[in-house]
Amino acid sequence: MNSESDWEAIALEEIRFFGAVSAAISHEINNRFAVINEKAGLLMDLSSMMAQGREVDPARIETQSAKIGDQVRQAKEIVRNLNRFAHSVDATVAEIDLPELLHFMAALSARRAAAVEASLTVADSREPLAVTTIPFILQALVGRGIDIALTKVGADRAVILAAVKTDSAVEIRFEGLQGVAEPIDFSEAGKNVPALLVPIGARYVVAPDGSALVLQLPEKGVSYGRTR
Repeated sequence: MNSESDWEAIALEEIRFFGAVSAAISHEINNRFAVINEKAGLLMDLSSMMAQGREVDPARIETQSAKIGDQVRQAKEIVRNLNRFAHSVDATVAEIDLPELLHFMAALSARRAAAVEASLTVADSREPLAVTTIPFILQALVGRGIDIALTKVGADRAVILAAVKTDSAVEIRFEGLQGVAEPIDFSEAGKNVPALLVPIGARYVVAPDGSALVLQLPEKGVSYGRTR
C-alpha cells in the first residue's frame, strides 16, 4: 500500500460508494416528499369542499394528517442516517460495534433490496463484537458485500447479515445466497472493491456450499501503509 496508484484505486472506490449511497438516500427523501405533497393536496381538496359547504368526514382529515406525520418521521430518520453516513469519513481509525454497523448498513441498503424484491435482516448477536478499523472502508466493504449478495440471493429472497467470532477471525457473513463461487465476481459491486481489503487487512471468501459470502477481519489493528 505504498504506491500512489494503490491509494488512487482506494479513493476512487470510496467515492463511488459514497455517491451510490448518497443517491439512494436522496431518492428515499424525494419519495417521502412526493407522498407528503400528495397528502397535502388531498387535505387542500377536503378544505375546499368544506369551504363550499359540503360535508366532510373529520376522520378523513385525521387520517391524511397522520399519514403526513408518519412520512415526516420517516424522512427525519433517513436524514439522520445520511448525517451519520456523511460523518463516517471523519474518523481515521475507530472501534466499530459490528452488529450495530450491520443494522445501519441494512437500513441504508433497504431501497436496493426492495428494487430486487429481496429483504435484508440482521441475525441476533449473542454477545458484543467489535473491531478496530477504518470505519468508512469497512462500511464500503459491507455495502459492496450487500450488493453482491443481492445478485446471488436464494429462492426465499432473504439476505441475512451476521457478525460472528471464530477461532481465527472476526467475520461478517452474508447468508441466504446461492451459487456464489470463487473467484468472487466484484463487477456488480465496483471495479476496485479488492483494493479496499488491503488497508484494513481484510479478505472476502465464499462458504464451501456457495450459500454465503464472508468478509473476514482482524479483530484489532489495521494494516494501512501510511497516515490517511
